[in-house]
Amino acid sequence: MRVVIALSLLAFIGGCSRSSSDDAKAGAVALQTSAASIEVDAGFVSAASELAVSVADAGSARALAVPAAAGQRLDVAAGTFVSGSTPGDDGREASFEPLLVDVKMGAFAIDALPYPNDPTAAPELVSSASEAARLCNERGARLCTELEWERACKGPDDDRFATGPVWNEACDRSPSLCASGFGARAMGFMREWTDSTVAPSKDNETHVVRGGPDSARRCAARARATAKGMPARMAFRCCHGDRNDVAVAPIEARPAFRKTDLDAAALEKIFAGVPELARIGAGVRLYDNADVKTILARSSPRARADGTTASVAEGISFATSPILWSPEPGVELLVATGRAKKTGFVVALWALPGGKYRFASSFLLLDYMAPVALAYEPSRRKELRWTTCWSCAGEHGAVSLRDDGRAVIVQY
Repeated sequence: MRVVIALSLLAFIGGCSRSSSDDAKAGAVALQTSAASIEVDAGFVSAASELAVSVADAGSARALAVPAAAGQRLDVAAGTFVSGSTPGDDGREASFEPLLVDVKMGAFAIDALPYPNDPTAAPELVSSASEAARLCNERGARLCTELEWERACKGPDDDRFATGPVWNEACDRSPSLCASGFGARAMGFMREWTDSTVAPSKDNETHVVRGGPDSARRCAARARATAKGMPARMAFRCCHGDRNDVAVAPIEARPAFRKTDLDAAALEKIFAGVPELARIGAGVRLYDNADVKTILARSSPRARADGTTASVAEGISFATSPILWSPEPGVELLVATGRAKKTGFVVALWALPGGKYRFASSFLLLDYMAPVALAYEPSRRKELRWTTCWSCAGEHGAVSLRDDGRAVIVQY
């Protein structure tokens, strides 16, 4: 038996999810990596993302702009933009950062630079959103909301970064020359207060902060002002015109495990659009209940405390069809087992809006014909396992969501 580990973390099927009108206008943005794989001669080997190849985003960063004028304001037209981000993005906090969604915004103006909006002066850092709002008010302006900030950062083309599809590293050295598609400078370079709040508990609320290096510079990244590691004093930016009162919707909680109606043909079609899964090829076959019985037949019963024996899989649900797994709010993965010709597989894909998927992790078994099933306890949402023999050492593992938000498939 041989095992192949497919190593790559960021590939889209169908690109970023947008509305049909935005797709027609701007087209989908496709981000892919060059896939890598490692073959070994024996044993089950973890498809751990620590071994993943570096990511190479398609497209190029926007060039640096000319310096902004002191006091310069930028007009942002009314329209709809795509707020939020895609599962699997570096630095994404799924429980706080929403999925892609169309948001309708009214027209407003925004300062070209953080307060005091002067290219010859350093950004002023303050300790609270109320202090930032006061300083903006003294200039006849107001503190920007988080969605106004995000719209100005993403620009008319809904860019992932203020600099376009990728972050221009020159902006780390010259942030005041780094402009979004609307011309807003230095967006994503540092933490900025906004005039938007969230309620982490029944007793208090906290302001939303945008930008910052630890969020990988993405326009959609958001954080709580009270989050661990937040600086005591942060920059801010003033807006002008009527305030856009639209807010980011709360993160939707979904059932831990949901069955799907995807059959082998549908799964094969999805795999065909993922370079990292090209080795699986045609002829995808899903397992069935008879295969689960084969797996359990190889497993040994376990002893109860009262001296009787019980099935080793008592209380466990087994899935042979693809399932949607939500280990925590804001996260949902399509996970499937099966085989194509002589290659068995366990595959995890990020579930995106609009029935699209993004590659997360895979575990391929070459020259291996035994069935593989998913196993879980409905009440333990963070645990999803796979198995070829439930009680056999080395023949089972797990699909895991790491603390950094990456999904991996491991063996134990």
